[in-house]
Amino acid sequence: MLKELLLFLFSIVGFAVSFHIWNKIHRQKKKLVCVVGDGGCDAVVKSRYGHIFGIDNTIMGMAYYSFIFALGLLYFFYPSFLAINYVAILEKAIAGLSASMSLVLTFIQFKVLKQFCEYCTIANLINVAIFVVIILP
Repeated sequence: MLKELLLFLFSIVGFAVSFHIWNKIHRQKKKLVCVVGDGGCDAVVKSRYGHIFGIDNTIMGMAYYSFIFALGLLYFFYPSFLAINYVAILEKAIAGLSASMSLVLTFIQFKVLKQFCEYCTIANLINVAIFVVIILP
């Protein structure tokens, strides 16, 4: 039950953060302003690292968090779904890939771009937390 609740919580917060970034940049066409820091959010999100394989990171984030939310629903309503081996492997692989990419993007944010974006950092921490929740028994 705790696993499902954590997946719900993390997916909702992660989706909200990704949607906020996407909405500000693409829909409202406004500068993304950091709550703390010196305004690195806009620079980070609009950098060449803001897209992977031509897809905006916020779009991939919203899709990922929707997947995690759906996974939490499946676990909540159909606990036996956990017993399916290939589903467990797939969820761990997807969450692991997301956490790995989050660590890479965090490194790029701090070391390559030398900027700080709290929205990106929060999303990246959520991705790692989701991975931890999924791999723990």
